[in-house]
Amino acid sequence: MAEFRVERREAVDYIALPVRTTMEDLAARVGEAFGELDVYLEQRGAETIGAGAIRYRSVTVEAPFTVEVAHAVANVPRVRDPYLVGRLDAGMYAVAEQRGPYSWIGGLTQELMSWGDAQGLDYAVALGDGTRPDVWDCWFEYYPDSPSEGPQGLEGGVQVCVLLRT
Repeated sequence: MAEFRVERREAVDYIALPVRTTMEDLAARVGEAFGELDVYLEQRGAETIGAGAIRYRSVTVEAPFTVEVAHAVANVPRVRDPYLVGRLDAGMYAVAEQRGPYSWIGGLTQELMSWGDAQGLDYAVALGDGTRPDVWDCWFEYYPDSPSEGPQGLEGGVQVCVLLRT
């Protein structure tokens, strides 16, 4: 069962690997990218925090889009292309948290958006016009621990976090 809340979060620095994907290929592409990112960060001596995150800047159902597969880091070493350094902004966030199959994260995100709309929350997003997708100031999935294999595929804890306007 999901838990929904609004909470203040501090800024978090991360190192990411941008991944171009479609909604259909998202899970497979993200899994590969986390493996590649883990090797890169170990070689760089980066001290990671948690099991990882996926940052969405804009998403479309019909066309390819880019996500940032990331690890929060305590120290930010220099990185080389295609890797990048980013920051999850400090601020008030709408958060949905649950433990279970990752295959349900899309549904959890929809539940969070519906819950937030019912609460009158104002997401930090620039709405697209039909030809351009919505652009989110800070929307990410945070994975506090490593996934395990369950009866429905990979599962574990996840927090879907969306920055609110102030």
